[in-house]
Amino acid sequence: MATRPPAFIPSASHDISRPYFTQKVRLHSLHAQQVFDRGFELCANAIFSLSVVLRVIGTDEQAREVETIVDDRLDKMFEDMRTEVARLEKLADANGIEFAGVTYSNPKELEARITSPRAVRYIGLIREFDGLVGKFDTLWLSGSIPDGNYSSSLYEWKRRLLRIAGGFRGLASRASIAARKNTSRVAETDSASPAIAVTPTETESPVSALVA
Repeated sequence: MATRPPAFIPSASHDISRPYFTQKVRLHSLHAQQVFDRGFELCANAIFSLSVVLRVIGTDEQAREVETIVDDRLDKMFEDMRTEVARLEKLADANGIEFAGVTYSNPKELEARITSPRAVRYIGLIREFDGLVGKFDTLWLSGSIPDGNYSSSLYEWKRRLLRIAGGFRGLASRASIAARKNTSRVAETDSASPAIAVTPTETESPVSALVA
């Protein structure tokens, strides 16, 4: 009996027709512009791969479990950033500073290709970061934050945002490897025992493969 061909595992790099829409994003600060340039496409492609590959690996329940990990990382970043905004607002109030009047010499209107709902969330993080940078800039220009603290804080926030994108790329890479292993096992089992149907739950769990 002929073996079943392995399942096609699409990724963001395949030349396939996939839905998207373009969203314009206006970013004022250099730091937010750099995160967009270095992190958005990386993150969007990884999230697209995850949303497709995970359902090749196993069941919807398993896929949702890993997607929850992705959502938790995004939620944590939103929460931490808003906590930092609240801290800066208290500092401004204590020093009689208003977050108004700061302008930027080269704001940019960029275009983001949205290929999944979670790509929209990453754009939301970049926008939140742009606003956070504006508060840091105001406090620094007013002399309320020392130069060293100002530079190190912005560097750390930018690093965290880019690390999220890199982390999603790592998840997508491990998902692809696990998917190929599982489809290979299914094909081998079908060849050896054609009368036995193998379900995705009988192969390696994607959760252990992705978050190990």
